Amino acid sequence: MRSPSNDMKQCIQSFDWAATPLGTIESWPQSLRTSVDIVTASPAPMLLLWGGEGIMIYNDAYALLTGSRHPAILGAPVLQAWPEVADFNRRVLEAGLAGEALSFKDKYFVLNRRGAPEDVWMNLVYSPVRDEAGRPAGVLAIATETTTWVFAERAKRESELRFRTLADNIAQFAWMADESGSIFWYNKRWFDYTGTTLEEMKGWGWRKVHHPDHVDRVVEKISRCFATGEVWDDTFPLRAHDGTYRWFLSRAMPIRDERTGKVVRWFGTNTDITEHLQEAERNAQLATIVSTSPDAIISLSENGTVLSWNPGAEKIFGYSADEIIGKSERILFADDADQEFEEKYQHLRRGEQVMRDAVRRRKDGMLIDVAINAGPMRHPDGRVIGFSAVHRDIGQRKRVEKHLRVAMRELSHRTKNLLAVIMAMVRQTARASTDVSVLQSELIQRLQSLSASHDLLVAEDWAGASLEGLVRAVLQPFVGKSSDALACEGPSVFVNATAAQNLGLALHELATNAAKYGALSTPAGRVQVRWSFETVGEGGPRLLIAWVESAGPAVEPPKVKGFGHVVIERVAAQALNAAVTYEFPRDGVRWTIAVPAEFVVNLRGAAPEAANALA
Repeated sequence: MRSPSNDMKQCIQSFDWAATPLGTIESWPQSLRTSVDIVTASPAPMLLLWGGEGIMIYNDAYALLTGSRHPAILGAPVLQAWPEVADFNRRVLEAGLAGEALSFKDKYFVLNRRGAPEDVWMNLVYSPVRDEAGRPAGVLAIATETTTWVFAERAKRESELRFRTLADNIAQFAWMADESGSIFWYNKRWFDYTGTTLEEMKGWGWRKVHHPDHVDRVVEKISRCFATGEVWDDTFPLRAHDGTYRWFLSRAMPIRDERTGKVVRWFGTNTDITEHLQEAERNAQLATIVSTSPDAIISLSENGTVLSWNPGAEKIFGYSADEIIGKSERILFADDADQEFEEKYQHLRRGEQVMRDAVRRRKDGMLIDVAINAGPMRHPDGRVIGFSAVHRDIGQRKRVEKHLRVAMRELSHRTKNLLAVIMAMVRQTARASTDVSVLQSELIQRLQSLSASHDLLVAEDWAGASLEGLVRAVLQPFVGKSSDALACEGPSVFVNATAAQNLGLALHELATNAAKYGALSTPAGRVQVRWSFETVGEGGPRLLIAWVESAGPAVEPPKVKGFGHVVIERVAAQALNAAVTYEFPRDGVRWTIAVPAEFVVNLRGAAPEAANALA
C-alpha cells in the first residue's frame, strides 16, 4: 500500500468549495474538518460523503481507484460522480445519514474508470459521521479494491475443479501423501473400487485393502522409498468392495521444494493390470504350446513371408528358424504348385480359414503329406495383420487310411454275412408268431436298405456315396430297375457316409409308406426325388432334397405315428443337423430336408452354379 502524500491535501486546500453546498473551508464545522484530516492522513483508500448530496472528499489512495475521473469528481455529489452505481450510492447515503453502518465483501460493480466499462470488485465499509450536535452529517467509506484477488481466487477454484475433474475421471487410482508418506487425499475411483471412506484410508489405512500375503512386502518397500526420497513402484493385489482382488501397478513420485530440494509431498497412482497379467499368462501358455507342439506352427506375413518357426516345424520340414524366417513359404510347396500357393493366400486375404490335406516339400526335397489349418491373424480393430498356419505330418495317417480301405471291403463282406445270419434268425423266430412275421418283414427291409447304403459307400472307399445312386438303390425293391414310377432330378452330388446312412433309412421309410398307402400303391403313381443347392438364412449353402408323390390315392394325415414316421421326421434331421418338413396334401405326400454343406463330399460333373454354391 502506498504511503499517504500531500497531493490531495493541496487539492482540497485549493479547491473552490464556495461553489459547492459545503461553502468555504473556513465555514466548515469542526466535525467536517476533523473528518477530512482523518481521510487525508490515511494510507487506505478513504472517501467522505458530506451532506444530503454526499459531496465527495477523498484521499490520494482513493484517487488512484477512480482512474481518469479524478480530479473532476472532487467536490461533486456522489450520485453524479458515479452515475453507473447511483442506486447503490443512494442507498448507502440514506443508510449512513440515518446512522446505520454498512459493510460489503467483494462487492461487484461495473465502473467506467478509464473510458470503458470494466468489472470491479470492492471490500467496502461505511460508517456515519456525526456533527457537533450528534446528528449524522456524513458517511465515511473505506474502499479496498479486490478485483485482482477475486480473479486469482476464481482461477484457483477453476484450477482445483479442473484437477478434481481430471483426477476423478482418469482410469487410474490417484492419491497424495505428505512428506512422511501419510496419505491425505484419494481420487473418486479409489473409493468407488474399494468401497471405503477417506476417514478409513487416510494415513496408512490403505493397508486394510491389501492382500495379507503381500502387505508386509509392500509396506517395507514403500517405507524405504518414503525415507530415501526414491521413486516407488510395485505390483500387488488390492481388494475391491465385493471382496475380490485385482492386480495393480503402482507408482509414486516425490514432489520437491524447488528452492531446497526437500520432499514436500508424494503423488501416486495405481493402474489395474489384471487383464494384462492374464493376457501375459495366456501368451506364456500359448508360447509353451507352440514350442512343445510336434506340429509345425508358423506365422506368415500377408505376402507369405515366414515370420516365426517353431521346433515342430524344424523337425517336420528340416529347416532351422534361421534358415527360413524371412523367406517365402513357397519354398515348402512342390515345384508345380504355383496355383495352389496363390489360391491359398487369396482365401486367407479374404479372411477365410484354409483347412485341407496337401503335399509339402522338405529341405531335403522329399514330398510329405500334411494336414493344413491356416487362418488370418487380426488386430483388435479387426484388420488382418498376417496369417498363422499349423502343419501336421499325416504320412502315417495316409498309410493307415490305405490299409483301412482294404479292411473296409473285407468288413463289408463280413457284415453282409452277419446280416444274412440275422435275417435267417428272424425268419426262424417269425414262424412261431404272426406278430413276429410282421416284425420280420419290416426288419428285413430295413436291414436290406442299410446294406444297399453300405454297398455304395464301400464302392467309393467309404468316402461318400452318389445321392442319385443312393435313391435308386433304396427304391429298387419298390419300383424295379427300369420303372417310370421314379424320377430323379439334380446335379451329380456325393454325400458322406453319415448322410448316406441316414438319408437311406429315411428314403426307405418313405418308399415303404408310399408302397402301402401312397403313390407306389397304384400303377399310375409317381415319385419324384429332386435336389439342388440353396442358401437358407445365414447358415450358408445347404443341399435341399425333396420327395414328391403324385397320381396316387388321396392322402390323409396319419392318425398314428409309428417308428417309420419318427425315422422320416426326426432321425435324419437330428443326425445331420438338418431342417425337415413332412406334409400330407391330398394330391401326394411331400417331404423335404435341408442338409448342411458339410455333409456333401463333392460335386461330380455338376453345373457351374451348383459347384459355386459350395465355393
